[in-house]
Amino acid sequence: LARNLSEYAGNDDVVVLSVSRGGAVVGSVVASMLGENIPHWYYKVQTIPCQQMPRLSLGSVAGDGSVRLDNMVAQSLGIQTTDPQLLRQISAINRRLRHDQAAFHKTAPSSEQLQGRVVIVVDDLVEAGDTMREAIMHLRHCFDARRIIVAAPVCLADLRKQLQRHVEGVVDIVSPLYVGAVSQWYAGGANVLPCERQVLALMFSRANNRFDNA
Repeated sequence: LARNLSEYAGNDDVVVLSVSRGGAVVGSVVASMLGENIPHWYYKVQTIPCQQMPRLSLGSVAGDGSVRLDNMVAQSLGIQTTDPQLLRQISAINRRLRHDQAAFHKTAPSSEQLQGRVVIVVDDLVEAGDTMREAIMHLRHCFDARRIIVAAPVCLADLRKQLQRHVEGVVDIVSPLYVGAVSQWYAGGANVLPCERQVLALMFSRANNRFDNA
């Protein structure tokens, strides 16, 4: 995957964001191969579900505390953005994300560290695409990134076409019509291997304990 992203090697404007725990290993390897000057962060984004319709998203919250609200969806449901219940819901999500961010990574990127940058958004596999779509919408709304590039070793073919309409590039290794289990695409299965734990230990605080207890 890093070789397919080689055009970004050594570029001081590039940052790598991993949007899931599975993508953390992939992102750390990609960032290290693109150059020592390429920063890598764990950046989790979580949907704000509608209480009446849990499958419907009212927006998203990220590990840095930034919030994206879809005003059109909220207004169509008669929900005010200042509604106390909505604010409590956002606060609860924010607390969970900050706890996860603090335990899994040393720091979250600041807005200044993302503004005007080429952001490579990494996951280990993109199938349903919910995580990746939320991350893209959140980054577009909250930050003025110069370019957003989606990168994953495996990306569902139909979803790849959809994502290309919303970002400046989609980079993968394989783009199958059917993905199936994550483990079939990785040697040794989907579990974190000892060598991958060592990579994480260099970048993430208490990563080994968190994976063992997950």
